[in-house]
Amino acid sequence: MIFPPVLIFLGAANSIYAYLNLKLCKGLDLLSSFRPAPTGKSLPTVTVLIAARNEEARIGKCLDCLRTQDYDWAKLQIVVVDDRSDDATPKLLRDYAAAWPGQFEAVTLTETAAGFSPKKYALSRGLLRASGEIIVTTDADCIMPPAWISTLVSEYGEDTGLVLGLTTYYPAEKPATGAGVQALDFLSHGVVAAALIGLRFPVHGNANNISYRRSVYDQSAGFATDIVSGDDDFLIQAIHKLGKWRIRYSIQPQSQVRTEPPLSVGQFWEQRKRWASKTSLYQPKQTAFLAGIFAYYSAIPLCLLAGVFHRGYLVVGLGSWTVKMATDFLVMRKGARLFGKPELLRHFPATSVIHIPLIIAAVVAGSFGGFTWKGQKHKRRV
Repeated sequence: MIFPPVLIFLGAANSIYAYLNLKLCKGLDLLSSFRPAPTGKSLPTVTVLIAARNEEARIGKCLDCLRTQDYDWAKLQIVVVDDRSDDATPKLLRDYAAAWPGQFEAVTLTETAAGFSPKKYALSRGLLRASGEIIVTTDADCIMPPAWISTLVSEYGEDTGLVLGLTTYYPAEKPATGAGVQALDFLSHGVVAAALIGLRFPVHGNANNISYRRSVYDQSAGFATDIVSGDDDFLIQAIHKLGKWRIRYSIQPQSQVRTEPPLSVGQFWEQRKRWASKTSLYQPKQTAFLAGIFAYYSAIPLCLLAGVFHRGYLVVGLGSWTVKMATDFLVMRKGARLFGKPELLRHFPATSVIHIPLIIAAVVAGSFGGFTWKGQKHKRRV
């Protein structure tokens, strides 16, 4: 006989999870239902902020994309912080500063202050040099379309404090095994982030395509400087907690940026551990939401394992997994179409197979172990 509490929990959890996925679909619909009213004011000044460590092979493409932006150059500033690089990154930044006088600033760091994670310290130093009313951050391995900045800025209404855009992978020269699965998995993070913002319950975002009013940043708790990862997530949640600023997610194609995918299974695993390491440190409501999802994901494989001893558990586990996959597909189909990536849906069956074990393993390893980032080993807190 199946242990009754298991049936009760999974029966309720399946219903709740299906309901939440339907709500996520509604959240995606809501993204296109609101447009900020024209302010009638002149364009705001903008600072693009990048923290770079050992990026000699990639940062040139990123900076060249920034040089082609169609935003009013009299109102645009680029600040790049060299975070203790030991390759040719500092020289490249000096060359760009010489070729781009007055609008490009290179800040060089030789150490990280105590109590700061490296990237967040680099961003904090860059903010000291930033003069823009709106701060736009990206990463050194990203490329973006010419209307990227102007599109993000167009999303700002009077009550808008922060605007995010989607980040996707660009094709790698030597794609790793399962590159399509990686791409869809990565897209799913953006789709869920966008849907939750549509529902006005922001949980996470992507630091390489985020913008915010400098004045709103100053009102908030900022980056949570002692937590190694999550400069994006903690800022989003801090601004939401203020209760007076709208957070938006742009669905305009020109607001999207592309980034380099992990080139090996090892890189992919380290990235996922890093992302998972911060989740238990979120705001209480966001943490409780994710804890519920984690409990549901954990119960499904436990039931499948128990099915070795009792067929009823196997039936319950497979039924729950079917509910998860079916409703996940509804969200991903809507999100992939909304952001112009429907071709990735062919990788959904393979992605759905690895999704639960990947989430469970990454959360456990990231929360209780460590991860490697930019050639350095980290715990989740400094």
